[in-house]
Amino acid sequence: MAKKEIKPDKTLAIVGLVLTILNVLPGLWAILAGPKYRTQGILQLVLSIVSIPLMFVLIGIPLYFGVWIWAIVTMAKVYQDSQ
Repeated sequence: MAKKEIKPDKTLAIVGLVLTILNVLPGLWAILAGPKYRTQGILQLVLSIVSIPLMFVLIGIPLYFGVWIWAIVTMAKVYQDSQ
């Protein structure tokens, strides 16, 4: 028997996308979106937290920016899957 895929909640997807665009904890909203995106969300959250102290040596700025863009793309996919 095949597993039934659980669709993410549409409201959570919209709120998560808006908060990710506003740069509020990238990755957290992907973790809350469901098991399909949990691994990506954990990796995004860890990388964004690690990049904050690295901003003092300037390597953290492009790392944080890249993780932020990745989190926006992930939340856009969550929104598409919720439709």
